[in-house]
Amino acid sequence: MLDSVLTKDHERIDIYFNEFLLSLSSKPDMNKLDLIVSSLRNHMFWEEEYLFPEIFEENKLRIQGLEAEHGAILKLLDEVKRLISINEIEDAKKKTQGVIRVLKGHNEAEEGYIYLELDKLESQKQADLLLKEVEHASAPKDWICKVLRTGSLK
Repeated sequence: MLDSVLTKDHERIDIYFNEFLLSLSSKPDMNKLDLIVSSLRNHMFWEEEYLFPEIFEENKLRIQGLEAEHGAILKLLDEVKRLISINEIEDAKKKTQGVIRVLKGHNEAEEGYIYLELDKLESQKQADLLLKEVEHASAPKDWICKVLRTGSLK
C-alpha cells in the first residue's frame, strides 16, 4: 500500500518537474518551482519523520544515504532559484536537468527497496503512517467547500 502511494507521489512530482523544465524555454514558472519544492519537502518530511524510522535499523546505511540526497536535492533547487533570480536561465535549465537525474536515481532506490520494505509492515501500521501524511496535508489557501462556494447553504 505505501509503495503505491509513495510511487504515485514521485510520479506527480516528476510531472511538475517536466512542466517547470519546459517553462525554462520561455518564461520560468516560479509558481511551479515553488510547488515542486513544497511537494518535495512534504514528501521528504513524511519519509524522514515517520516512514524511515519504522525500518531504520535494518536499512541504516541505505536510509542515511537517501536522507543525504534529500538535502542535496533541496540545495540544488535553491541554486536553480538563485540562477533564475540573476537571469541565468540556461544554467538554471542545466541545473534543473541535473536535479531530475539525481531524483531519478534517488526515486529508483526508494521504490526498488525501501518502499518494498515499508509494504512489509502490518496493514494497520501502514494505515497509521498514511494518516500521519493526511494530518500534515493542507488545503490550498483559497479553497472553499462546495456548499459555501456554490451558495447552496442558505
